[in-house]
Amino acid sequence: MFRIFLRAWRHHAWLRRLCFALIASSIGNGLTFIVIFATLRQWHAPPSGMALAFVLNTAPGLLGSRLGESLLGRMSPARILMLAEAGGLAGLLLPWLALALQHPGWLLLASLMSALTGGMALPALTTLLKQGLAAEETAAGALIDTLVFACHVLFGIGLGVLLYPHWPARSLLALDALSYLLAIAWLNALPVITRPAPTPSGRQRHPTTLTAGQRRSLWLLSVLTLVGAPAMALLPVLGSQGNQQMLPLLFARSLGQLCGPLLVREHWLSKGASNRLLLLCLAGFAFCYGLLPVVSQLPWALLLVFLAHVLSNVVFSLGWHGLLRHFPPQLIGWASACSYRRQVWTAACMGMAAGWLADMLRPAISLYLSSALGLLMATILLLRLPGPMMQANTERSGKV
Repeated sequence: MFRIFLRAWRHHAWLRRLCFALIASSIGNGLTFIVIFATLRQWHAPPSGMALAFVLNTAPGLLGSRLGESLLGRMSPARILMLAEAGGLAGLLLPWLALALQHPGWLLLASLMSALTGGMALPALTTLLKQGLAAEETAAGALIDTLVFACHVLFGIGLGVLLYPHWPARSLLALDALSYLLAIAWLNALPVITRPAPTPSGRQRHPTTLTAGQRRSLWLLSVLTLVGAPAMALLPVLGSQGNQQMLPLLFARSLGQLCGPLLVREHWLSKGASNRLLLLCLAGFAFCYGLLPVVSQLPWALLLVFLAHVLSNVVFSLGWHGLLRHFPPQLIGWASACSYRRQVWTAACMGMAAGWLADMLRPAISLYLSSALGLLMATILLLRLPGPMMQANTERSGKV
């Protein structure tokens, strides 16, 4: 996948500007993420409070995705992305107010605007990639989100962890504001390719029937969220490494996210991955995180986190590529928004359940129970979705 991405990167100037814009704002968001969660830990928030912060970091994207989807037929994708970045910039007033009032409840709402604008940007981003990339370059679009999130963790969260003990929290928020301004400037330089999406009118805007491949691609990222959300929600209170070792663990996580797509084979992209491969990756992720609470030595913890996210990003890359591959330009915005909303609902339910269980039981026991439940539900869902061979037979016969 990286070779395809590098070829597209060299060939398309607009793709380079888009990546620079997304990376800039994601790094700034990482700084604010550290401000929010480090302050919550400093104020001794319970595990359920940390899980609620995790949910509020994504749940408002439900409304944002619907807003972004409705704007696609009226504005160019680049203008929607700029509007989303401007909204994120304005949303920094919430954490600023929370710090001024020193109230945990307000701090829990600090990620609300960022999540809202992130959901709004997603349909525009996928539409822009579908319009601008050739069919053989689709894998490059699937890799962008992984690259941006890796920069969010490596440079945004990593820099935030280093600066938070020495810089005032408001200074980190100011750096986030600067990152939004840089992102808006790069997005403003995107070329004419960013025309409004060709959206069908009336009731035909949303498809009434879906092919087997489209149905499967809409669910793959939610399948990953079923297993991954409990670990992500409990990560700040999980393990025996201590807060001082959180930065190395986050670096290992991000390196795993970057290395995961390297394992994706080209025939998986063209034909689709089997349920067996997906379930092995998901089970491996759950197994690695399940060992984390009992590991006392940092090198082993780093290896477990690295391997977990290598496996999870194989599934993530296949899910994103499936969306871009199976849906035409006029439907890709709807498809990405629909998939995103399913992920958010899944993350909210699984994350809050894990947090409530951690309040009543130990975080490790909560992780084992919620991960086992997530893996069971993911298995049932994958078995109900047609695999690659069944998809090919179904679509050749014309059935939906």
